[in-house]
Amino acid sequence: MRRPIARLLAIAPLAAACTPTGMHLRDDSGAAKAVYAARAFDQEGVRSFRDGRYADAIAYFQAAYRAGGPASELWNMARSRERIDDAEGAAEAIDAYLAIKDLSAQDRAEALRESQALRERPSVVTVVSEPPGATVAFDGKPAAGATPLSVDVRSGAHTLLVRRAGYAPETRTVEARFGRAVIVTLDLVRSDK
Repeated sequence: MRRPIARLLAIAPLAAACTPTGMHLRDDSGAAKAVYAARAFDQEGVRSFRDGRYADAIAYFQAAYRAGGPASELWNMARSRERIDDAEGAAEAIDAYLAIKDLSAQDRAEALRESQALRERPSVVTVVSEPPGATVAFDGKPAAGATPLSVDVRSGAHTLLVRRAGYAPETRTVEARFGRAVIVTLDLVRSDK
């Protein structure tokens, strides 16, 4: 995601402003404790993120959000998930952010762009056949080379046609999602012809 973490995390201290009117810093009410807990969790999340401990950062940002932290915690979770190459988890966090009704038009537009970019990441499809040396067509277009081979594909469903002389052709449908590797392994069957 393109938002700098410092900008996102700077929003979290605003949670202190969410305390009910007339509440003092020494107030021991549940609402005040929740705000303080959210801020403490957020600060630990920031520290973890900066130290490269992204799984820990996710846990802290989740705790901050559950304790009443701002919607920016969802952005922080998405950023952390991207750092550990969890595009699906990042997209889920952005979807939760988009479910918030009072987002500004700019924030909503940026979140939609980020969500779409995560979902449209190209994937690598690797096709391995036994025996090797088969040709592969992706969506009717021949791929350069023979198995084993790897091809970059756009996100979505793709039909593969694998052929080798003396063997029955094989057709497979694969789904490329979130830039994930797709591995297709085939044992080709000799044809009677």
